[in-house]
Amino acid sequence: MSYTERSIALIRFAEMEAEKTTGIVYPIHLLLGLLKIRTETVAELYINYPNLPDILYDEVKKTKFDKGESGISYQPFSIPISETTKLVMEKAKERMNHYGQVYLNEGYIIEAICKVDECLTKAMLRRVDIDQILHSVAYPRDMIVSLRDYSLPAISVSKIILKKAKRSDAVELKSFVKGEFGEGWLTAIENGLSQDNIPIYLAWEDEQIMGFACYDVVRKKKGLFGPMGISLLNRIQGIGYALLHYSLYEMKAKGYEYAVIGEAGPLEFYEKLVMQSLYRKSLKF
Repeated sequence: MSYTERSIALIRFAEMEAEKTTGIVYPIHLLLGLLKIRTETVAELYINYPNLPDILYDEVKKTKFDKGESGISYQPFSIPISETTKLVMEKAKERMNHYGQVYLNEGYIIEAICKVDECLTKAMLRRVDIDQILHSVAYPRDMIVSLRDYSLPAISVSKIILKKAKRSDAVELKSFVKGEFGEGWLTAIENGLSQDNIPIYLAWEDEQIMGFACYDVVRKKKGLFGPMGISLLNRIQGIGYALLHYSLYEMKAKGYEYAVIGEAGPLEFYEKLVMQSLYRKSLKF
């Protein structure tokens, strides 16, 4: 299983927290590890929920952990973890697979912690505002990219051809989207195909579609990027990076000051793709 950089950081910080107390990583140590990161969405959680660390540390102090539990080995942890932590990680993996992702991110881990049905963990979280945590780090949100100073980065995708969609691609594109992602995006795809200048980019290899990215197609709203999708077997190749930036560059050429990535998820993926030019903001359309 592959992990995002932020989820690995969360795990390493959780191990440090566990070594101060039990020597075994429990779910609450994962939450404490998350709060040590303090960047991007986690920084937002820390600012909006400043007393959360105090609540968690207080619960750790009051909790009587099972001194007979020796813990179990589980990659990529370097120290033993509890059975409940293993359950959390397995539940997080299930969520990752459910959404067709290839990296386990911190959002899936935190969601699994908050929803785990285990007495000790539930007791330690009894004073915690679960919804606030989930909305900060686990649930998708709109993200804003400033295009004012944006420039197209260097893009190199071996063997992949990137080009604008044409109406003659409609049947194959809709078949690809339905087969890989279901029918939820088909209306947006049709909105794009109905426009004179079709705002859809496609990635091709050996005359087959590997991925797509759109803008101005969801509810026909201007400046809204997405949806974007890459076939499951062709992820981690830079295709999403290329499709996103081709779209952003064209949006800037049209005179857009900002692009809104609607309900971006996984968050760390988009944060990395546009780096410092990415801003987060909840919007209503």
